[in-house]
Amino acid sequence: MHARIVAALTLARRDARLRQVDLAKRLGWQQAYVSRYETGERQLSVDEYVAVALAIGVDPVALLGELLSQDCS
Repeated sequence: MHARIVAALTLARRDARLRQVDLAKRLGWQQAYVSRYETGERQLSVDEYVAVALAIGVDPVALLGELLSQDCS
């Protein structure tokens, strides 16, 4: 599930036409931190997931709900 969440966040970032460095600036993080979670080198905490989704402009609850509904179908 974590890999699917990260893939959805990465796709949303790209759809928003944000580079990793742009997202990192919005979050006050280093670009390398964004790269590490996108490549699976580190996992996001729930708080980080919410922060990333909001920084991208995505509703974190809706995104997770969408992924969970795909599991049920």
